[in-house]
Amino acid sequence: METKNEETFRLYYDDFEPFCQWKKDEHEILEIHLRGFKKQHLRVQVEEPGVVKITGERPIDGTLRSRFRKQIKIPKNCKTDEIRAKLSGGILQIILPKQTTAFPGKPGSTESITSESMPSNYLLYIESSNSTLEMNTKLALQVAGVLAVVVAFGAYAYKYCHYGHVEG
Repeated sequence: METKNEETFRLYYDDFEPFCQWKKDEHEILEIHLRGFKKQHLRVQVEEPGVVKITGERPIDGTLRSRFRKQIKIPKNCKTDEIRAKLSGGILQIILPKQTTAFPGKPGSTESITSESMPSNYLLYIESSNSTLEMNTKLALQVAGVLAVVVAFGAYAYKYCHYGHVEG
């Protein structure tokens, strides 16, 4: 059984899925839009085997916190030891430097072909800890709200339409 003190210090979480997009430059860059987050709210870790884990948690007010978790697979042509992260203007950039693997072009040609990967293939999953119970509760509240409006409208229509046609 929880005491009153334990209830007042319980944290509640608003899990969300941030907007992400890949950009290609001389590096592969994943941009994650995180308005309101600061550097101290974020954690970027290179894990084995070949996965970058990105997590963030920030206070909203009182006991409510906003958080997310993402994992991306590191492309095979990436220099794992040179992966960097940069937060600027509410956008976290995960910079995945490419290894420069050159293949010979046509004989006598100075052209070379570099292997490139499609970064969108490396998004593993976005994990959210919203439970089914929480989602069902939200749905039930929405249905109850709609039902209350329908009942109120029906009562209004019955009262004013029914009494207006009474013969006397």
